Amino acid sequence: MRRSKEQVTGGEDLFVGIDLHKIRWHVTIRTFDVEMFSASIPGDWEALRRVLERYAGHRLEAVYEAGYFGFRLHDRLVAHNIPCLVTPPSLVPQEYGNRVKTDRRDSRKLAHLLAKGMLKRVWVPSEEELYHRQVIRRRRQLVRDRVRTQSRIKAELRFYGIHLEEPRGRWTQIYFANLRCINFGNRWMQESFNRLLEQYEFLSAQIEAWG
Repeated sequence: MRRSKEQVTGGEDLFVGIDLHKIRWHVTIRTFDVEMFSASIPGDWEALRRVLERYAGHRLEAVYEAGYFGFRLHDRLVAHNIPCLVTPPSLVPQEYGNRVKTDRRDSRKLAHLLAKGMLKRVWVPSEEELYHRQVIRRRRQLVRDRVRTQSRIKAELRFYGIHLEEPRGRWTQIYFANLRCINFGNRWMQESFNRLLEQYEFLSAQIEAWG
């Protein structure tokens, strides 16, 4: 027989499904078989904390999907003695034939699956590991930006019929000095091309600074 909220006893485990968005979060709190709370709240930690404090006599466990919001919420919950599972969206079991997607439905589904023990978790890095990963990610972004800038420079040369023997692999200082010597004979075109070269120099300096 399905119980009502009034029949839920203090100390029972409660499962919290959180569907995160920039402005609003939808939160569902339930026992294994009874839904206690489901509502949209402001998208910040203090609003969530106030909701969770209503259930201080229970053991809480929370879940949200990995993605845009990173692991800050996980760390806040764990710091308040609330275990938190961050689950990969691609591995959340789907209901066949049900294509309707809403914030309320998603948070209820997360809470239900958490209660059933049917969710996978992603590895949550420590703060130090997170910062190290960010440095590596930023360097890779700079390298990609430099490659795009190189492609723009080469496209400019092709468009204006300028042939300059390009070295294999990384551009050498001699090759870049030759690029600096190119004269388009037009002030505006020269300014545009020089901005590309300056961008390449800046990105190279940033990459070299990180080794």
